[in-house]
Amino acid sequence: MKTLDKIGKVIYRIGSIVGVVAMIGVAFLVILNVCDVGYNKVSGSNILGAYEISQNVLMVAVFAAFGYAQVHKSHIHMTLLIHNLPGKAKFVPFFLTGVLSCVTGIYCTYATFCRGLSQMASNAMSDILHYPLYPFYFLEGIAMAAFVLVLIYDTVLSLVALFNDEIAQRVQQTW
Repeated sequence: MKTLDKIGKVIYRIGSIVGVVAMIGVAFLVILNVCDVGYNKVSGSNILGAYEISQNVLMVAVFAAFGYAQVHKSHIHMTLLIHNLPGKAKFVPFFLTGVLSCVTGIYCTYATFCRGLSQMASNAMSDILHYPLYPFYFLEGIAMAAFVLVLIYDTVLSLVALFNDEIAQRVQQTW
C-alpha cells in the first residue's frame, strides 16, 4: 500500500498543479472583464477581443479545475443508494462508475487533442485578434489528461477497497 500511496501523492500533486492554472485563468478573467467594463464606461466601447480571449481562457480554466476538484473530492458522488448496500458490495458500483468515468475522460482527452491537431493543421485563427486556437486545445487536453490520471487512481483505490479494509475506510470517508 505504500507504493500506492506514493503514486497517489504524485498524481494528486499533478492535479493540484493543474488546478493552479484554473485559478490563474479565473483571476485573469476577472481582471479582463473588470477592465473591459471599466473601459466601456469611460470610452463607450469594449476592449477589442476581450470576449474572444475570455472564451478561450475559460475553456482551459474549466477543464483545469476538473483535476483539482477530483483531488479535493469536490465532485458530487451519487452515493445515496451505494451507501445503503451491505459491506463491501457498495464499492462494486462505485468502482464501475469510476471505470465509466475513466473511459469517458480518456475519450474526451483524445477528442480534445484531435481537435487541437485539426485546428493546427487548418491554421485556424481567432476571428478578431487572429491568434492561433490550437494552443488552447492542447492546454485543455493536458488539463484533461491530469484529470483522467486522478480519476484512474481513484478508480484503482475503489477496486482495492474491495479487498483492503484500510483503503475501504479511506475511500468511504470521501463520500
